[in-house]
Amino acid sequence: MAKDIGDRTIVAERTLLDSGAFRRVHASLVILQGAEIGRDFRLKRGQTVIGRGLEADVRVHDDLVSRGHARLEFAWDRDKQEPHFFIVDLDSTNHTFVNSRRVDRVELMEGDKIQVGNTVLKFVLLDDIEAKFHEEVRNRISYDQLTGLLTKESLYLALEKELQRCTRYGLPLAILMMDLDRFKSVNDTHGHTAGSRVLTEVGRRIRESVRARDVSARYGGEEFVTYLAETNAAGGGLTAERIRYIIGSKPFEVDGRSMKVTISIGVSAFPEHGADLETLVKRADVALYRAKSEGRDRVCIEDTPPG
Repeated sequence: MAKDIGDRTIVAERTLLDSGAFRRVHASLVILQGAEIGRDFRLKRGQTVIGRGLEADVRVHDDLVSRGHARLEFAWDRDKQEPHFFIVDLDSTNHTFVNSRRVDRVELMEGDKIQVGNTVLKFVLLDDIEAKFHEEVRNRISYDQLTGLLTKESLYLALEKELQRCTRYGLPLAILMMDLDRFKSVNDTHGHTAGSRVLTEVGRRIRESVRARDVSARYGGEEFVTYLAETNAAGGGLTAERIRYIIGSKPFEVDGRSMKVTISIGVSAFPEHGADLETLVKRADVALYRAKSEGRDRVCIEDTPPG
């Protein structure tokens, strides 16, 4: 080992630096789409059952998933000194798909996407450093206690990953920026407890208005964001109109009091309105501002090109 002094780099033999962390491999399933987006499940040697039932090793909260939906089988290649994983459908009601192809039994390759019900899991082989990173991401995914939606920080983590996927495969993505109209008057008139209950119900209505694969978050205060996987601007506009209708058409009942609440929504989409998260969120916010200025309780789709 050679040393130098001053501001020059210290030279060391590679063997002294290599801890072996890059050579050890951990197999995991990471939820890309579903109720617990970002969560990863470390696979074990032997068999791993994916399903909705309490006895499943990888439990998926999805009503379209069977109690015992699919099984992962482990095999060790002694010659190559490497693991192999196979997925087997367990006669599930809605079948098992790998990379959009229905399968009964198939060997999994790095990056394969497994769909069970409305939930998509990615099969990944991680070294020690990558495994630690995924664990940190999982620990940072959190939900807003009031609405049951993702927090703003968790949304950005999930959205960044989804945007990378859409960029790689040339898929569209829509972003909805939403803000309750004149919500301050609800708090001022009925109190903050009533306001909190309204926000809880808004979160529930938003979840029921979108697909299981779509992701929603409480952005802050009375602001919300939803991103729609593989959806263009027109499709985003249709979903936004559905949310606007479901929020505004039925009064909110709190402690025997009925109150009408409406929402304004701005829509942007990848790639026509931008190629990065910051630009897309900004463009959706511009469209939201226009919806507010044009009278509220409406949807506006951004029409300004990026740049």
